[in-house]
Amino acid sequence: MRTKMLRKFKYYCLRLLRIKKSDHVVALGSVLGFLHCWFPTFIVGLPISLLLTRLLRGNLAACVIFSTIGSFTWPGLFYLNYKVGFWLNRLVGAPAANHPAHMALAPPVTHKVGHFASFGHLGMNFLIGSIVNSIVFSLIGYFVIRFILNRYRPTLITKLKSQGKGVRRSLTVG
Repeated sequence: MRTKMLRKFKYYCLRLLRIKKSDHVVALGSVLGFLHCWFPTFIVGLPISLLLTRLLRGNLAACVIFSTIGSFTWPGLFYLNYKVGFWLNRLVGAPAANHPAHMALAPPVTHKVGHFASFGHLGMNFLIGSIVNSIVFSLIGYFVIRFILNRYRPTLITKLKSQGKGVRRSLTVG
C-alpha cells in the first residue's frame, strides 16, 4: 500500500515537472490550487480553484495536484490559521473582555452571554489567520515553486526517473 502511494506521488511529481508551460503558469496554478485549502470550503474548494486558475491562466494540472496535496493538510492549516489569528489579535491589542473600560461600556446582556461570545473570538481569530496565511504563503509559495522549476526542473526529472526505475526493478525481482 505504501509503495503504491509512493509510486503515485512520484508519478504526479514527474508529471508536474514535465509540464511544458512556463514556470510562471505552473507556479500560478500550484498556488491557486492550494489557495482554497486555507479556508473551510470543503466540497466547493476545488471548483473555485479551477475557476480561478482558468481565469488567471494558470496550469490546471498543477492546480489539481496541489489541491489534492492540500486536502490532506487542511487540519494542520486550520490550526495554523487559528494560531496566527490569535497571535495577530494579541499583537494588535484587541481589548480584553474583562478590561474595566470594556466592562463599563458593555451592556449587561453581554455578561450573561459572555461564554458564547468567546466562540466569536475563535471565529474571528480563524478568519484573520486564514486571510493572512493565504496571502503570505501564496506569495512565498509562488516564488519558491517558480525558483525550483526554473533552476532544478531537469535535475529533479532525471532524479525521479532514476528512482522510479529502481522501484520498478525491485518490484519485479522480488
